[in-house]
Amino acid sequence: MRLQSLKPGSVCIRDPFWSRHVDLVRKAILPYQWDAINNRIGDAEPSHCLENFRIAAGRSSGAFYGAPFQDTDAAKWLEAVGFTLADHKDEELEKTADEVIDLIAEDQCADGYINTFYTLTDPEGRWSDLCEGHELYTAGHLMEAAVAYYLGTGKRKFLDCMCRFADLIIDTFGTEEGKIHGYPGHEEVEIGLIKLYQVTGEKKYLDQAKYFVDARGAGENLPLRQSPIHTGITAGWEKCWSGCARSCEVAEQEQYLCLQEILFLLFYSPSV
Repeated sequence: MRLQSLKPGSVCIRDPFWSRHVDLVRKAILPYQWDAINNRIGDAEPSHCLENFRIAAGRSSGAFYGAPFQDTDAAKWLEAVGFTLADHKDEELEKTADEVIDLIAEDQCADGYINTFYTLTDPEGRWSDLCEGHELYTAGHLMEAAVAYYLGTGKRKFLDCMCRFADLIIDTFGTEEGKIHGYPGHEEVEIGLIKLYQVTGEKKYLDQAKYFVDARGAGENLPLRQSPIHTGITAGWEKCWSGCARSCEVAEQEQYLCLQEILFLLFYSPSV
């Protein structure tokens, strides 16, 4: 039996346990995260995330601050806002999120590229460090946020921006001559591309996600489905196998399901 994902807003949760946590996100966590990405938490390291976007857009002056994946602070906040607005309409919150999306759209390069780290520090160095640069990882989080915001509000501006970025990634990576034959050091873009496919119906996004999954290797750079051992950080493999699971869901790729069953036995069987 296959599980079917439900769209945000199609389920109304009214439960003594879960409602308390849902309300906590809306009333406390989202406002706290908003203060955090605006550097308003006095005892925390500055995020500088939105300021990076402002600098890249020419609204502020200064230098990039943070990790190469600092843009994901805004992405995860927007994703949470999208899910929240699907269940609880809030005009002021939506207006604030729209303003952030306008800022991100201003930062988008003519070819669709979005990444404040490389835009501000090394514009010619795009895709030069797939292992540690986190460009595709950051892109995946932005894609997930755009899909969540579209499903929560029906607004396409952010989604259209990320489709343009995804199109650039398709033109840049692949097996064809002239393209980069590589995959991200940290998994995430696979999930974002599949979510874009699910809301747009554009199979090219699913095909690109499958390319990244198939290209990933372990040990002697074996294809994923042939790799006997998987090493690296847990978060990365969780995202990788989430990508596989979503690929199975939409493309019915049984070979990946078999691999997931093996991993379950390796991690959870008491006899191993």
